[in-house]
Amino acid sequence: MFRSHVLFMAVCLVIGSGLPSVGQGDGTREVAGALTYPQKIALPPDARATVQATGRFGVVLGDVEITSDGRQAPLDFEFTIPAGLSGSVRALIEVHDAPRWVISDVPFEAGETTVALGELFLDPVTPLAFAKDFICGDMRVSVGMLDDEVTLRAEGRDIPLEQVRAASGARYEGVNEPGTGFWSKGDVALVRLNGTELPECREVLPPAESPYRARGNEPGWHISFTAQTAEIVTDYGATTREVPRPDVQAVPGAYEFDMPDANAHLRIEDSLCRDNMTGMPYPDTAYLTLDERLFRGCGGDPADLLTGSAWRITALGDAALIEPERLSLNFLDAGRVAGSGGCNRIVGGFSLTGEGLQFGPMASTMMACPDPLMDQERRMIDALEQVVAFDVGADGRLHLLGEDHKTVLIEAARP
Repeated sequence: MFRSHVLFMAVCLVIGSGLPSVGQGDGTREVAGALTYPQKIALPPDARATVQATGRFGVVLGDVEITSDGRQAPLDFEFTIPAGLSGSVRALIEVHDAPRWVISDVPFEAGETTVALGELFLDPVTPLAFAKDFICGDMRVSVGMLDDEVTLRAEGRDIPLEQVRAASGARYEGVNEPGTGFWSKGDVALVRLNGTELPECREVLPPAESPYRARGNEPGWHISFTAQTAEIVTDYGATTREVPRPDVQAVPGAYEFDMPDANAHLRIEDSLCRDNMTGMPYPDTAYLTLDERLFRGCGGDPADLLTGSAWRITALGDAALIEPERLSLNFLDAGRVAGSGGCNRIVGGFSLTGEGLQFGPMASTMMACPDPLMDQERRMIDALEQVVAFDVGADGRLHLLGEDHKTVLIEAARP
């Protein structure tokens, strides 16, 4: 199963993303792998594949197009991207100029060596036309046209919709599923699946239009990007400038924004940064030059360091772990967390402030397990309730910290 919003993005590969890209040169690294799919279907001679690597802000770091010319899967590929940047790879195979197989969100870390992806298995694709993507709590849904019908794509299903009367906005109900519906009002939407209301949905903006903020201390400064503008504030508000949101350029190890109308330049390095007052970790290191003054700080959203793929618990205090492969945490969008305590599924909420991380009360299923597993699960839930901050080690491991901001209550790693 693959996420629905990926499909429309993948189709854009064949018509060009319209995003800035970077050329080859010094400070580059190779991306290499092969494309295949599980179905035993031969590729015609005119089949075409496109592979693309994207980084922060939706920047295209590099891509390659492959014509089968009678070759069959797996199709080998390689291309060059700037060194020192993390990102993800997506790929599309077309047959007779129609999208046929797709894969997206294959991550790679920043570094200097070759990104060796091995064989990538693509899924069949049926793209939605004129699609809009929404995030509803921890679920992504898409709404668009499929075979001349308005269609809701959710949980791996395509559900035909028909428009019904509404006092405001656009409202649709399932043609064959009266318990399913979609109601949009601006960039906010409500979705009902089989009678269950999802959390309020918000439209997913393209990466090049997504909000972004960098900030620093002493003197206090920040720069905030909206879809259209960049606002620069320095010296605790004494200086304020606003200009159109600038284009982004990728260079080895960083992204750069030039704002000549504000006499400003922003460099965002793809490296972990910690606030020098609170210790809060951020995904980026930021350098703002304004009127030939240099300001250093951190950029991005700390939540981005937590969300994504699930974390596997590798340490829980000083005690040895029992069946550690069963212990996990997954930080979801909208401040929700889920996981496994080794016996039961656990769910709850988390919040990030300017100074730390806190978990709300955790709920769990009610399965009974052997006493050692139950004791371990209780210790995990107790530890979560004591967390006040987090950090990321040099090895990429997550450290959930206690009241002194030093004691590691829980350590976790990504598989």
